[in-house]
Amino acid sequence: MLILAVLAVVLLTTLAVAITAAVRVELLASRSALERTQALFLAEAGINRARAILLYEDVSVDSLQDPWGPHYEEPLYLPRDLGLGTYQVRVIDASGRINVNRASHETLYNLTGDSDIAAAIIDWRDPDDEARPGGAEWEYYQALPSPYLPRNAAFQSLGELLLVKGMTPELFFGTPDAPGLADLLSVESVSLNVNALGQSRIGLNSFRQWDEGAFRDQIMARLGGALTMYDANEIWQGLVELSTIGQEYTSLSQLYTVAGLSLDKIAAIIDDVAIDARRFVRGKVNVNTAPLAVLAALPGSSPELAAEIVDLRWETPLTSLSEVAFLLLEQAQPPEVLAMFIDQVTTKSSSFVIESTGQARDGGVTRNLRAFVRREDDGVPIVHQIEQEWALPPQEIELDIARLRR
Repeated sequence: MLILAVLAVVLLTTLAVAITAAVRVELLASRSALERTQALFLAEAGINRARAILLYEDVSVDSLQDPWGPHYEEPLYLPRDLGLGTYQVRVIDASGRINVNRASHETLYNLTGDSDIAAAIIDWRDPDDEARPGGAEWEYYQALPSPYLPRNAAFQSLGELLLVKGMTPELFFGTPDAPGLADLLSVESVSLNVNALGQSRIGLNSFRQWDEGAFRDQIMARLGGALTMYDANEIWQGLVELSTIGQEYTSLSQLYTVAGLSLDKIAAIIDDVAIDARRFVRGKVNVNTAPLAVLAALPGSSPELAAEIVDLRWETPLTSLSEVAFLLLEQAQPPEVLAMFIDQVTTKSSSFVIESTGQARDGGVTRNLRAFVRREDDGVPIVHQIEQEWALPPQEIELDIARLRR
């Protein structure tokens, strides 16, 4: 009987220990799930706070000194305590980066320093013949140990660049001495096609079906302070000449060669005119928020010009394209530099990337959210895309890419 009693006690003790361990595991799992949920809600709170700031801020110009920017007196990236935990937010102006889906070979070469990589990026996004079966690009990707196909369409995420022929983790993520493409490019960038006062710009090509009198009246009503009636007639004649040969204005710089306007007059009106009257334009780079490396990579730019813009905007953001144009003229830049640079830049932004990290107070569990937000015509920032747990450590991405290519 004693032996049976001892065995019973041992069995009950073992069972109690097992139950205790199981209960402990369940409690830890429940606590972890609670903390992950709390951290996710904290991250969502950060996204919503950033959206509210984008909604109520002044939209006449976008700069790094804005309430969403890193140079604001109380920047968003500082931790904010909500009792259950904290969140930190970073807002990135997508128009402060070069749009990888619209960048030219020259721009990509200036960023990467490698003509072949620049060409491979363009091949990845463009549905050309080389990307099809039998083409050189198609054969390269299919010959990899773990083969895959190029998208042959617009990049959907910057991470795709790691799959492009010739791309390296150092070039993508950067080094201690230089930023990487991940900090210089975007897959989408949108800005309002309006002047410094918020008025829609005059679309030169939108007057093709008008008569000369109506065109002249519209031009003089807006630009009469900078142009003469003769100037308006010259712009009209330039439009007629281009139409006669089946062309139209493709660059604002044509006002210099086609319409015969002086560079001073072009600089004075360039914030009020555009190629067309679309409300939004894509691919323009905001001179007030772009990193130095982005400004220097734009065709027509230089490290000296980029550095001067960065110095000027630190004191006072550039509020109009006319300010940018006059800056180029003050530097005695040739007409071709003005032509190349001014067509690629803006002073406003309508698309932003919001990165938010929520951290639960107990246990320190963190959750990451990244949202692509577009500020619509009425100023309301609408979330167009949201990603969870986007912050994959670079070394893990490098391992994944290495597995694909080895």
